[in-house]
Formats: sequence, C-alpha cells, structure tokens
Amino acid sequence: MRKLQLLTLILCLLPPIAAAQIIAGSPEDKAFQQLMAETNADAKLQKLVDFEKSFPRSKALSNVYLMVIEIYRGKNEPDKIIEYGEKVLTLDAHNVTAMMVLSRNYAIKRVNLDRAVELAQKAVDEVGRMRSTPPPSTQTEAQWKSYLDSTEVAARGILSYTMSIRGD
Repeated sequence: MRKLQLLTLILCLLPPIAAAQIIAGSPEDKAFQQLMAETNADAKLQKLVDFEKSFPRSKALSNVYLMVIEIYRGKNEPDKIIEYGEKVLTLDAHNVTAMMVLSRNYAIKRVNLDRAVELAQKAVDEVGRMRSTPPPSTQTEAQWKSYLDSTEVAARGILSYTMSIRGD
C-alpha cells in the first residue's frame, strides 16, 4: 500500500513539469489546462486521449500518458496501464515512473517477468544516475534528494517483488 501511495505522489508531481514544456497561451496549453482542470475521471481520460490525438508531438505527451496510467490504475485496468507505460518508455526511455509501473504490472499479471525484473533494475540504476544531476528548476536540492530517496526505495521494493514473482 505504501508503494502505491509513493507512486501516486510521484505521479502527482508530474503535471507542473509537463506544463513547463508547453508554450503558454498556445492551443496546446489551453487543451492541457482544460484536461488538468477536469475532475471527473472518465471525462479527464477522454480529454487526455483527445490531447494525444491533437498534439501527437507534444513534449508533454509522456506526462499525459502517465496521467492516463493513473486513471487506469484507479479503474484497475492493468492491460491499459501496460499499454500506456510502454508508450511512455517509447517517448522517454529513462522514465523511472513508467519503468516501475510496468515492472509492477507485469509482475502482478505474471507475464513478461524477465522484462519486469529488467525494468525494475533499470529504474534503480536510473535513480542512481539521477543523483549526479542537478535538481529540476521546480525543486530545491532537499526536495530533489527526498524525491530520489523515496523513488529509490520504491524501485528497490518493486525489484524485490518482481524477482520474487519470477522465482529468484
């Protein structure tokens, strides 16, 4: 349960980052603001899908996919979570959140277990690499360290879980 709360926290940090990648006042920005303001999960999901269709080259698309994942997580639809997690990694091969989400969902479904372990290990490794980078402009040094610490704990937990499911 704690891992789910941590993952939710990580996902909650994403919209401001995504918004920073969109030109203020543009049609893309307006569509993004509308989907961010939507509180109904089904309506938000439709706005997210519409955003993907309208702005297929958006720099915020991987973050939009992560928001889609969060909605499907709430609906307990692991196949959709996996579909959109793979889309995130296609756009951003270093996305730790997507690696963890995919790893966990593959393990839960007991499919692609080698990939599940590989993704969890990549997430742990990526967090280690991120420790040598400066914090994003939206975070202080302390916030960045806290984010990395909690993300590493979650990634290591998922790695342990996926390995146990695989029988390691």
